Amino acid sequence: MSDAEFLASFESLEIPGSDLRHRDHVRLAWIYLHDSDFADGAARFREKFRAFVRHIGTESKYHETITWFYLVVVFQRMQNEPATPDWEAFANANEDLLDHRMGVIRERYRNETLFSPKARRIFLLPDVNPECKDAISVAKGGN
Repeated sequence: MSDAEFLASFESLEIPGSDLRHRDHVRLAWIYLHDSDFADGAARFREKFRAFVRHIGTESKYHETITWFYLVVVFQRMQNEPATPDWEAFANANEDLLDHRMGVIRERYRNETLFSPKARRIFLLPDVNPECKDAISVAKGGN
């Protein structure tokens, strides 16, 4: 299925919830971010994804931190690898993002943070990666 067909099926709520896998979530993020700036693409993804989970009755499973984390990482990788103009090339170059066990995010968050009600409700910064802790310290006025 082409990206346009996949996106149209998703936005028209024709894809059964049981058919939408982690890889498909990442593909949708890539599609929304591919031809737009980050803010617009991310906002559209979030709006359409929330509509989708409402439609299939799984709104309680929506997770703000996981959503934003993957949007940021997908966009960053797209900027770092401009030689991947299509989804399959991007997917092949970024297989770690497609792991349904979410190793990319789990190595940057403690389980108690990532699976907390607060992380589900709002985006929380990573709390394991030392580089992120340094950035947080600087933002709080530390050295």
